[in-house]
Amino acid sequence: MSRATYRFRSFVVRPDAEPDVEPVAYAMQCAVCGEFGPEEADATTASGWALVHLRGFPEHFTYRHVLRLPYRMVPGEWL
Repeated sequence: MSRATYRFRSFVVRPDAEPDVEPVAYAMQCAVCGEFGPEEADATTASGWALVHLRGFPEHFTYRHVLRLPYRMVPGEWL
């Protein structure tokens, strides 16, 4: 019979600041039909899609702002 020893480690979630981090991205989603606009590097540019979508669908008044913000698990001390 083998004996195993287990150790646990705490982790903290933080915004990713590594050099290879994926870029922050913004998009808009129509809450009526679920369609997404393109991902953009700027929030103002992303919100322009909602105006274009509204012209095509005049009854779609509700939208969601979707933000992709990368986070990373940072290892802490061993417990």
